[in-house]
Amino acid sequence: MRNLLRFIKVYHFVLLFILIESLSLFFYINNHSFQKSKFISFIGEYSSSFYNSVNNMNEYFHLKAENNNLIQENSKLRSFLVGKGNDCEQDKKIEFEFNYIPAKVIYNSVFKSNNYIRLSKGKIDGVKKGMGIVVENGVIGQVVSISENYSLAISILNQRSSVPIRHDKSNQNGNLIWNGKNYFECEINDIPNHAEINIGDTISTNGYSSVFPEGINIAVIKSFKKGTETGLYTITTKLLNDMNTIKNVYIINSLTKEEKLSIDKK
Repeated sequence: MRNLLRFIKVYHFVLLFILIESLSLFFYINNHSFQKSKFISFIGEYSSSFYNSVNNMNEYFHLKAENNNLIQENSKLRSFLVGKGNDCEQDKKIEFEFNYIPAKVIYNSVFKSNNYIRLSKGKIDGVKKGMGIVVENGVIGQVVSISENYSLAISILNQRSSVPIRHDKSNQNGNLIWNGKNYFECEINDIPNHAEINIGDTISTNGYSSVFPEGINIAVIKSFKKGTETGLYTITTKLLNDMNTIKNVYIINSLTKEEKLSIDKK
């Protein structure tokens, strides 16, 4: 303690100068939108590089398990492509409407009120704002910011996130939102009481948005109760995917998004 006080006494002018300069820089950046956006972009790029290095080290120690997972996923993808050999017009349509950019998760949070995911692909890989992100067992999030080599996505575990879904058995549509509590659970609050639902029923994407294809399974119903005043169910679902363990994802590029948006504007 004495040494610390001696240090402050000797260098108090330098410390005061650094403090004033830091405050000046903070207020300057915070009050100028252009400089603020450049600063955030600069910080995001270098922090992404740091997270990418940490992620590479973790991957080195988990190569065997990761390779096994990739082998299993490639096997399932091959089976899916073989199934495409059938003359199914709907499958062909979905295949031509979307393509997929593989990416690795280099940062992911699940315990905050609003969680985000950082990915290893950016502008040079064809990633754009608004693209959806999926894995084998569900929806992960949506891209909200990009740099040359990285992208930031709003997680499905974010209270600003809303995914258009369908209750498969009744074909009723709604929106999947996060309650901000358990990272395994999300809620649906806009399916009418007259729909017949049961615990264990599957919830999947309805394809209404141009972000996610139709038919991606996301969750199963865990519990529900009817709303006497609203006439709508309050449904709690269990996500099929463990959001705390995601490593490899697919960024979805909708090839018809611009066309759909142009129609909406007319």
